Amino acid sequence: MIELNHLTKEYPSPAGTVKALTDIHLTIPDGAVYGIIGLSGAGKSTLVRCINLLERPTAGQVLIDGEDLTHAKKKRLSEVRANIGMIFQNFNLLEQRSVEANVRFPLELARFDKAKRKARVEELLALVGLSDKAKAYPSQLSGGQKQRVAIARALATSPKYLLCDEATSALDPNTTSSILALLKEINQTLGVTIVVITHEMRVVESICTDVAVIADSRIAEMGKVADVFSDPKSAIARELIIPDLIRSVKSRGGNKLRLIFDGTLSDMPIISALAMDTGEAVNIVYADTKIIDGKPFGHMVIALPEAPARAQAVKNYLTQKQVLFKEEI
Repeated sequence: MIELNHLTKEYPSPAGTVKALTDIHLTIPDGAVYGIIGLSGAGKSTLVRCINLLERPTAGQVLIDGEDLTHAKKKRLSEVRANIGMIFQNFNLLEQRSVEANVRFPLELARFDKAKRKARVEELLALVGLSDKAKAYPSQLSGGQKQRVAIARALATSPKYLLCDEATSALDPNTTSSILALLKEINQTLGVTIVVITHEMRVVESICTDVAVIADSRIAEMGKVADVFSDPKSAIARELIIPDLIRSVKSRGGNKLRLIFDGTLSDMPIISALAMDTGEAVNIVYADTKIIDGKPFGHMVIALPEAPARAQAVKNYLTQKQVLFKEEI
């Protein structure tokens, strides 16, 4: 388990101290695929680099399986880092080494014997689907293939944790989907806990079980992906998750309701049922549904009738049908 307690990171600058992270509290359970989302400059990458102490926190604790890395000696820190793999947006491959040599590199540093290195490299290249590229060099690979090599290299020493810093940002949508599918497979088959830093909502929707939203160096909101995405509470989460909804509602006047579909009633034809049962034909201002963890989640904004009694009848009907809704957008 990864625990961050009172984590703070500050940088000196000519204009004064810059706070990249402020009093962060975060627990990432074993086996999770944990997403951390936010706008550029929010502190996401600094946070993930503090987990393995590539960035040393100004204050606070970084606990890996109960051990505070901020107090670890250099040798012990190196040992713990072998249990934490990391992949980056720009792959960070060694251009003068072949694919198999890139994957082998951490094993050489860890002083695995030659036979074990060979077997492990073959196993990992098969896992990421690049057995036929073992002798190729990074310059001969596509972006998706390079990231697969980076993933294989990060898994070389059989880490318990895998940190992904904007790992799909440089990839096209189709390649992104294949990389996300690979990460999900790694999580499910190998039990590796994955931390995903991203600004792309589709990444979190696709593979994450939990999510934390970071803004202005602080955690604004956290929880299960389905809960946060179906009903974001913080302003930044709403801006990231449902920006089109916010824009569409602001562009139209009148009283409205936002219906929240949390995966339990998403298949119910609620608007047609509402019209038939109450005689109120409401206007749909906005609607969007996403599949999260195999279930449909989404939002629908409807314009209420102007007459208060008729508007109340709509709300009473939705309450009766156990449809979640909010009057303020």
